[in-house]
Amino acid sequence: MKFRPIIFVLTIAGLSAQTQVVMEEVMHMDAPYVGEVMTTTTKYASENIFRQESAVEVDRFLVRMAMGGNKIIGSLLDGETESRIVYNVKDEEFAMETFETIRENDGKPNLRAMSGFNMRNGSDDDSEKKESTDGDNGDESEDQNPENEYSRTISESLETVSGFNSQKVTTIIKSDEGMVEIQEWFTTDTTLFLFVLDVETKLIESYGGEKRGNPRSFSESMLKQAEKEFESVPGRMVKYTMEMKDDDDGFKMEWKLKRIQEVPFKQSDFEIYKKFDKVDELD
Repeated sequence: MKFRPIIFVLTIAGLSAQTQVVMEEVMHMDAPYVGEVMTTTTKYASENIFRQESAVEVDRFLVRMAMGGNKIIGSLLDGETESRIVYNVKDEEFAMETFETIRENDGKPNLRAMSGFNMRNGSDDDSEKKESTDGDNGDESEDQNPENEYSRTISESLETVSGFNSQKVTTIIKSDEGMVEIQEWFTTDTTLFLFVLDVETKLIESYGGEKRGNPRSFSESMLKQAEKEFESVPGRMVKYTMEMKDDDDGFKMEWKLKRIQEVPFKQSDFEIYKKFDKVDELD
């Protein structure tokens, strides 16, 4: 009698352990005194390991100099070795700390990764505080004027955004200071998004930290703070735009998911820091 070997493949959230998910986001901001800032963030998630890399480009010379120049900074969470690594591509340096060291510090990493202009993805793995899903920031929220006018339009038809069927929601808030228009696109095809979030969250929680993120919807967060009733749209946001109108000191911001896909596992995607010099901490 011949025996046929049985091969077991471990899966997490419906994905094979022999694969990884790569997710790329782009955020563009045009603000007074700051000018234009472009942030491209790429995330790599596989079983028990997560890397995030953000590239920041600033157009105004003085702002760019104050930030230390355009930069590419990343971080890596490795559940197998229980280590957290931060690195700077420009300086070709990396620093490392263990999960045990972070646990001894009440779940707060000692090494800083990315700061400033990380306004959308909310996936900085050195977060200590968890943002609630409704975006309630307590005393930090801006005072809401009960006389403000709110309007909200939900498109009945679907649009294709980065390959996802998405439903568009437009929210307009008017006040004495001007008008804010927020456009958001949501998809209910969230399997890959949830996988990336689940991997990162579990690694952060394993060293005693808490995952912090921006609200699922910025318009819903603002309407909840204003105690306004509104219709919610299910799913995950794949694009949004925010623009201040009728205000000379206004600003524009746009975030968009550029791509997210499941691909074969690639070890080198989680070892970029190995060609850099090790330091105690990054500048």
